Amino acid sequence: MKRLVALSLLALSLALAQMPAYPENTLGLGYAPDKGVYLQGSALLPLSPLGIDTGLDLQALVSQNPEVFAFFKANLFPGLVLADLYTSVGLGLDLRYPFGVHLGPVVSLEVPGGALSAYGGLGYQSGFHLAWGAGFRLYLEPLALEVSASDRYPFLLSFLYLW
Repeated sequence: MKRLVALSLLALSLALAQMPAYPENTLGLGYAPDKGVYLQGSALLPLSPLGIDTGLDLQALVSQNPEVFAFFKANLFPGLVLADLYTSVGLGLDLRYPFGVHLGPVVSLEVPGGALSAYGGLGYQSGFHLAWGAGFRLYLEPLALEVSASDRYPFLLSFLYLW
């Protein structure tokens, strides 16, 4: 029953710390050679305090040793321009199982056909911990291919459906 509830939550609304700073609706699968298959997704949240876009990204490792990663983000500066490329800067809070919590900035740079994203956060996970992640998402509407790395895995290849 617990697994059914968890999978239902994933299917209803819940992409990874290396996802863009701006919220998107996605659902997909990822593979990390050293860990296995990840179920991942993201959702634009209806909560918009002071007009700030908010989103939730979720990633779950489907294996004997489960890991869950939830990333709440607020896109604080969505319309910045850097060298004629749109840039978004926000704030992210990540929650992890096994227990961990981190807070830090998330940045995205939109390039033709894709987006480069990075996240860094300070927090607690079995002691003081620095969380980080970086990735590139190639948009093939309505699909996306994402390559990323983080403090949780050295390489992850993901295939996402966007709506």
